Amino acid sequence: MSITPSKWIRIDGTEYKVALSPLKRKGDVLDLEANRTADGILHRKIIGTYYNYTLGVERCGDISEYNSFWWVVTSPSNHMIILPYATEEIEGYFGSAQDEVFFVDSNGKRCKGFSCNMVAVRPARTPATENTPAEQ
Repeated sequence: MSITPSKWIRIDGTEYKVALSPLKRKGDVLDLEANRTADGILHRKIIGTYYNYTLGVERCGDISEYNSFWWVVTSPSNHMIILPYATEEIEGYFGSAQDEVFFVDSNGKRCKGFSCNMVAVRPARTPATENTPAEQ
């Protein structure tokens, strides 16, 4: 199912107007099992590639909206997440969320030092789908 892209992050159907910057993507290939035999060859049972993200917030805008965003990214549960400009939902959870201070300057409210990790629950690519590019 294709989704209309947005410049904001959507979590569980709610759009949060926080400017994510940086938004870093990392592809982690995970194994179910990996063993090196006496001949030096690594034998792997590959699960797939998980696209995980590191999110930072450049501008928080409205402080109550930022606080709502903070509340949801620190909740101990999985979420359906649509990152800015993406057209597919990712099921994942947020970990290691932290922020430093809030301050006001001539450009409005800012959040200093916010970062968190978003970890995918299921692989974006598997050995069975290796020839199909992922949309994430």
